[in-house]
Amino acid sequence: MSSKSTETPDPEPEEIESLAASEAADVVDALNKNRTRIFAGIIAAAVAICVILVGGQMQKQKHLEAAAAYTAAIDKNEIAALDAVLVNFPASIPAGNALLSKAELLLDQGKQQDALSTIEKFVSEFPQHPRYAQGLFGMANLYHVSGDNEKAKIYYEETIEAQPDGELTPFSKIRLGDLALEAGDAVEADQLYQKSYTEHPENPFYSVAEQKISLLAIGDPPTVPRPDPPKPEPTPEEETGEDTPAPMADEKKPNKEKAAKAGTPKPEAKQPSSKPKGNAKSKGVKKPKAKSTTEKAE
Repeated sequence: MSSKSTETPDPEPEEIESLAASEAADVVDALNKNRTRIFAGIIAAAVAICVILVGGQMQKQKHLEAAAAYTAAIDKNEIAALDAVLVNFPASIPAGNALLSKAELLLDQGKQQDALSTIEKFVSEFPQHPRYAQGLFGMANLYHVSGDNEKAKIYYEETIEAQPDGELTPFSKIRLGDLALEAGDAVEADQLYQKSYTEHPENPFYSVAEQKISLLAIGDPPTVPRPDPPKPEPTPEEETGEDTPAPMADEKKPNKEKAAKAGTPKPEAKQPSSKPKGNAKSKGVKKPKAKSTTEKAE
């Protein structure tokens, strides 16, 4: 069988020129008919761009003012100044920073419950804040310190979920390991320490995880019995033995017995009385006789 090839003839140059001319005319007619709409669209786009630029500039200026107010409040270190940032610049990044700084200041003042309420407000009102994970970790830490381990575990896990590669994630895993160890699960604690150690090798808490892993490997230290109380020292009278020399007589500290004897005066010796006792006459001594008056005259 023989097949005849069908070939499409090329259009003539005159036909091409006529088609182009007709299409150009249609375009011109369309432009003329929709000229008003086109110009209105161009003007609306220009206005929108201007509004966006002006709004962005105003928002940037507002952010700069809020940042300056927050810096001044930090320098004052007063809760009232931080509250002023929240009132004057609500829903701004500096306002969220003011809440976190307020919580830290309340903790320094010993007001733990007020600090917890402040961080809860930050977490609920600033979910898109760059420091959102820090707020979650702060809540977990406060609950951990207060003894509420269940809520502490929840917020440690939310911290990891909010920023899987954040700087607080390895520390949150360490804290979860601490909670497991407090609950008596040393195996889970070791797994969490290992995750913090291996999955985040260049984090600032790398050495903390390493230390905790080493302590778990050592285990509990052996129990050492309490030593007996020391025996009372013997008195000098009870001391015996050749090694202890007897005190010398010329020692500076006198013996108690010597001191007692030295302090007691010796009784004086009784001297014989010159008077004879009773009517007894002294032996060998003659009593002189009384002289008469005549003898006295001679």
